[in-house]
Amino acid sequence: MSRTPTRNDGPDPWLAQALPRLRGLEPTRSYGYAGELLHDDGRMDMQAYGARVGDLATRIGEALLAYGASAEEAVAGMLVTAETYGLSYCEPSVTLAEVSLTAYAPGELTPLHTSRVIRKHATDFRTLASIHRLVDRISGRAGLSLDEARAQAARILDVPAPRGRWARWRVPVQTAFVAAGVSMVFGGGPRTALCSFVAGLLGALLSGWLGRHGVPAFYRFAVASMPAAVMALAVSRVAPPSVVQAIVIAGVIGLLPTVTFVSAVQDALTGHYLTAMGRLLDALLVFAAVVTGVVTVLGIGHLVGLDVPIVASATRAEYLGAPALGAVVFAVAVAARARTPRRDWLPAAALGLGGFVVSVEFRVLGFSSLVGTALVAAAVGGAGHLVARRRRESAVPLVVPGIAPLLPGGALYVALGALASGRTTMGVGGLVNVAAVTLALAVGVGLSGEVGQLVRRVRATSPSGGTSRR
Repeated sequence: MSRTPTRNDGPDPWLAQALPRLRGLEPTRSYGYAGELLHDDGRMDMQAYGARVGDLATRIGEALLAYGASAEEAVAGMLVTAETYGLSYCEPSVTLAEVSLTAYAPGELTPLHTSRVIRKHATDFRTLASIHRLVDRISGRAGLSLDEARAQAARILDVPAPRGRWARWRVPVQTAFVAAGVSMVFGGGPRTALCSFVAGLLGALLSGWLGRHGVPAFYRFAVASMPAAVMALAVSRVAPPSVVQAIVIAGVIGLLPTVTFVSAVQDALTGHYLTAMGRLLDALLVFAAVVTGVVTVLGIGHLVGLDVPIVASATRAEYLGAPALGAVVFAVAVAARARTPRRDWLPAAALGLGGFVVSVEFRVLGFSSLVGTALVAAAVGGAGHLVARRRRESAVPLVVPGIAPLLPGGALYVALGALASGRTTMGVGGLVNVAAVTLALAVGVGLSGEVGQLVRRVRATSPSGGTSRR
């Protein structure tokens, strides 16, 4: 019996086909991909062939997980690749540090097991999109042979690291633009944006230098957050309170691991708890490092009489000019730093601006920060998935920059100021509130994706949805 793949006009049909299997909605021995299972034809190299398939599958899973995909996407990519090229009884598995695959090669009674260790994680949506396209071609649209697929994977993943002066300055400059955009979102003007740009640039350069010398991430992020706090203290006697606030928030928000936190929540919601815990601990460690760096500097300033002022949130009228422009700069800078393809910058900017304006209106109307953030994040995620569906690509490069202006910078600033001045209970409570709002942000993004998947599955299984079986 053979089954034709379910019709799917959205992005990543291979992912949509694999999800029912991964979530227990289909029998374990269920294939449904373009490649027919190979049978033992008497050749003696089936074990070696299976090893090459396993190596390709785990390499694809490693790349997907390392460059920003969810655990479910990584598992689906390995499953589709292995079964398309003939392995049976495939059981892929991922953690934050390792991907593995157990399967049977055609005609072999001994199970095949292969794994790869992930030693470095980096948000790179351009490479991630290339891997998605490769899995799409493997799953049947192009009928790639195993050798052709392995060669394409090598061309994508074995590219030498870029050299030259810009290669070293790219991330620091983009981080500086992120900080400048954040400062404008939270009420800063041109001078504030310039101060935040300089602080963000210095922090990223210090972090990069420490990273090249093998310093662990906690210390690198703690040091990277300090220039913004130093800059805020330096201008605290001559600048308005709103300027000081914007500089501190810019230095912190630009370093927060938003992608890691959102991915951790998505992994937890889809049942990959081990990977979710690893990503969550990674995000919390970076968050703790950033808070430690800022609070240390602000605490020293408090001892010498340089306190940062605490100001109220801005009103709606203040968000009609520079803050709206800052939301656009913020979203585009986040997209550029994550190596999002340039054609996605404009939609990401539109999503960031729209979500920012709606979130401000929600606050004016009296919505709680948790409810308002979740609703806006779900709307931004839904719009991002709609655009990605029309383009037949992943929505992640659009959604992540689009939700960046929604981060709770004002609440974080109040919590940091309280911790620096010795009001520990108030500061810890503020950090818990920040974590809750960020969790609402991540849940809203995940909800939009799940609703889209549900609608497509319902349409695909309806009498007019295009499902066919023989």
